[in-house]
Amino acid sequence: MGEVSERSLASEKTSILDLSPHKPGSLKKLKQVRPEDFDVKALLAAAREGRLYVDESKKEVSRDILINEIRAYVGRIQTLVTKDFSSSIDELWEQILSTDDFVEFLTPSNKARKCKVFNKYGVMRIIGVLREKGVYEYYNDSKYNALLEQTDKDTPYRKYLGMGFEQRHLLLEIREIVAQYQL
Repeated sequence: MGEVSERSLASEKTSILDLSPHKPGSLKKLKQVRPEDFDVKALLAAAREGRLYVDESKKEVSRDILINEIRAYVGRIQTLVTKDFSSSIDELWEQILSTDDFVEFLTPSNKARKCKVFNKYGVMRIIGVLREKGVYEYYNDSKYNALLEQTDKDTPYRKYLGMGFEQRHLLLEIREIVAQYQL
């Protein structure tokens, strides 16, 4: 759960529970709540009355959700996998997503405005490298974009297909992973 965007959720004994309506962007300073001071009934009452706000920007995505969302996303281009990798594409992505460096690379930052669950720009970079390594058929970026984003419109993610990695160690890691699955 994200952080509560009101002052604090504590028991009425300490009277620091402040769940009054506020204008977005005018949040008061948050205070840490000790477990023994937490008042669940007051929290539920505030939620029912519409006085409870959650700061979505602080929400963290679990590793499992991140990996499942990426699998579903890259599954949209399953038809573009080359014959050499058609039987091993799932294991290849599994290995990529089990590498801590790639999971960190694909985890969205707190400042991400568009990619809340996973870093689509990073996934596009990986797909671009995999395309260059012969894992995916070489079609134009627009075709990949249309399948991945499920739209005919151009998106800002498309240009990242040809960018590769800024960190050399990621490129070397992906080369090693692909080499394991080449026939």
